[in-house]
Amino acid sequence: MTQADAAGLPPFTFAPPSVHRYIPMLKTKSGETTALENLSHDARARIMPLFHICEEVKPRFTPGLSAAWAGRLTAVDGSFNYGRTNSPTTMNQLIAGMRNSGIPTMPCWGPSDMLPYQYVARALVDENGAVVKVRLNEIDGITSWLAFQNLPPAMVDLVIDLKHMDAYDVGSLPGVVIAVCLQKAAILGSFRSVTLAAAAAPKDHGALYRGVNLIPRFDWSLWNSVRANVPFQLDYGDYLTGHPDLTEPPGVAMASATVSARYTLDNAWLIIKGWQTSGPNGLPMRQQYHSHATIIANDPGFSGVPNVWADGQIGQAASGAQGMASRAKWSGFAANRHMSLVADRLP
Repeated sequence: MTQADAAGLPPFTFAPPSVHRYIPMLKTKSGETTALENLSHDARARIMPLFHICEEVKPRFTPGLSAAWAGRLTAVDGSFNYGRTNSPTTMNQLIAGMRNSGIPTMPCWGPSDMLPYQYVARALVDENGAVVKVRLNEIDGITSWLAFQNLPPAMVDLVIDLKHMDAYDVGSLPGVVIAVCLQKAAILGSFRSVTLAAAAAPKDHGALYRGVNLIPRFDWSLWNSVRANVPFQLDYGDYLTGHPDLTEPPGVAMASATVSARYTLDNAWLIIKGWQTSGPNGLPMRQQYHSHATIIANDPGFSGVPNVWADGQIGQAASGAQGMASRAKWSGFAANRHMSLVADRLP
């Protein structure tokens, strides 16, 4: 009997041992559910989504997620929402709704979360276990923290969450992470799984050049460096083409935002910074997204992964299809393409 069986996990929710799994760090947004719903069967088999509850959750989120992910394991981190509302209501209602919709759902929390939220999350643990997030410097004390939580490591998927890599020296970070993982290998090897997660995409487009930018995927290169040098299976996690900060921009900022697009390549993001839709240099959204789609579809790195819904949509947009001029749609395209590529490229 495997640890997953012993924990009462549903069948086929985990990739087999020695096959690396991908944990995308998602937001409770409709674009993410659309992206999941349109993943190929092969991509779904490698993915366990971890949702982060935003300031609010739209009523259509759970039904949309049920259509996309019923019967497949997921997890929910409500720490940001709890910090904003000082209430467990959203977390409790969302997990109950997901479970009632046929989505096996684990709570996610960690030692750095506020203590009241830790109690809320711990109370939501069921037979599927839990996801625990740690910072790199928290691994040393994780065993005693888990004992306080009355949570055995064999029931825990551990995520070493580095957040955004702009807080580190990118050149030295792989060596630092490898050293910690080697020093704590006995502890890390006791968990049901261990994932290294980070973010490297820019939060916004303010510092980018107008037009095409290639931004290195340092989170992906970091994981490849570390996983080859540790004595246990290390799964992969990232924040897709986004940023860990869940703070919503004010309405005025969105109204003046550029119409931009993000597309994941093997080792970089192709980010096209467009123009505002109003003002002296404003351009219609439809015109800009058609241009972005044409640039992406003509890039040598376009496609290259079988059965990617987003690539088909972008190809249609490049051909002038109607109904493609929507920020929400392009958010879904970016997420679907990113998850599809990562799942395909995992060893």
